[in-house]
Amino acid sequence: MPSVTQAVLRSWSVPPAVTFAIALSAIVYLRGWWLLRRAGSPSIPRGRAATFLLGLFSLWIALASPMDVFNGFVLTAHMLQHMMLMMVAPPLLLLGSPLVPMVRGLPIFAAREFAGPFLNWPVAKRIGMALTNPVFALVLMGVAMFTWHTPALYELALRSPAWHQTEHACFLLASLIFWWPVVQPWPSRAQWPRWAMVPYLLVADLQNTALSAILAFSDRVLYPSYSSVPRLFGFSALEDQAAAGAIMWVVGSIAFVIPAVVIAVQCLSTRSSHETITGVRRCDSTAFEPQFSRPAGMLSRTRWGGYRAEAASFLILFTAAALCFAGLVATGTNDDDDQVLRFKGSSGPFAVALYAPPGDLAPDETAFSVLVQERSTQAVLLDATVDVTALSSADAQETASTVRANNANAPNRLLQTAELKLARGDWNLNIAVSYNSKHGHVSVPLRVVPRETGGEYPLSYVVIAAFSMVLLGVYFGRHRSRRAESPAQA
Repeated sequence: MPSVTQAVLRSWSVPPAVTFAIALSAIVYLRGWWLLRRAGSPSIPRGRAATFLLGLFSLWIALASPMDVFNGFVLTAHMLQHMMLMMVAPPLLLLGSPLVPMVRGLPIFAAREFAGPFLNWPVAKRIGMALTNPVFALVLMGVAMFTWHTPALYELALRSPAWHQTEHACFLLASLIFWWPVVQPWPSRAQWPRWAMVPYLLVADLQNTALSAILAFSDRVLYPSYSSVPRLFGFSALEDQAAAGAIMWVVGSIAFVIPAVVIAVQCLSTRSSHETITGVRRCDSTAFEPQFSRPAGMLSRTRWGGYRAEAASFLILFTAAALCFAGLVATGTNDDDDQVLRFKGSSGPFAVALYAPPGDLAPDETAFSVLVQERSTQAVLLDATVDVTALSSADAQETASTVRANNANAPNRLLQTAELKLARGDWNLNIAVSYNSKHGHVSVPLRVVPRETGGEYPLSYVVIAAFSMVLLGVYFGRHRSRRAESPAQA
């Protein structure tokens, strides 16, 4: 009999679009880092580059590993995922000082025409200074944590894959802003003295402690979804919630307190006393201006072509990357995040749960996932034989062929998946389970409605088209102003 632990460890759901974006970020960063090193810039040593790559890897682990697959079943797994997104990946990414390498790693045309001018734009600088102000960053972190952990929004994220992705994006963005004053990645400028980061981190730890205590010591389950799903690992929903609160408490305290202690020791050392008291760092904003205001120094043109060749190569690379990313977003993945609990019942010695896509089912090939457990012990039966048959309620002769479910291609290896193509109408999904000469049978009514047509277009393509128009407008706006200034100067 296969081990449940092995099945859990093999439950990976690799998101293609996110994986592509992370891999592309790593390539751009490494290219920029290598070009900076070749030019003799010692500002980003190998260790810093390694931490950035480790941050990208930890981000991918949070979104592709069993933590993501089981976050709808076990609150503890969901909390571990949140800790990776908020306490692990952001500081590692910022320790890699990503600003200059990412710009330097872009195609020459993109860095000179878009990235460099944007980072030197006074409005962008003011917005950046406001966002990374420690007061704003601390409040934003607290708001993000408490807001998304309210039962209403947390349940919304569990029910909707789109809102779940929005939740993760908010956590990551708020955490990057929060950790910015602490890490102060080169070549940014510290707005507060270094010693002020100690109370800054301790206040954040108090916020984290308050939220984790609510979870750990609550006498009722705060998120009803975890009460309704099958229990997989032998502990109740309330025990799962308490364990999640304890994980948030311990991991969060470690993430906040250890940097606070390190900074306090640095501030008390005689060697760095002047730097920490005044708040001036060796890599302050004086290093920021030359990196982006002198594109000719950093972004020298290639010998094989001039301006038009640079523009053409950028256009080709941008189009290829955008279409690839949009295609991966539209294709998606067979992710159990995209399924919700449709039925939970028992038959004979078995407890059976059925998962299917949320909302109305459309007349298309649909994946149905079945979890089979022993009724008395709730042990997951990985060897159970599951046959899924769809019977039309209107026409008994219109029957989809029986499909034997398996977990070979399922992200969650505890579930057995069968794919059926159903026409419009009312159906009964019959699930027959057999295990060790024992048999069970359940029937689940389903309704398949026509797919809405007209006006549909993948959102990713719309966003990319809008972003392309913005870049085009910026390009022509900058060059029109340059042409207008040239005659005046003449």
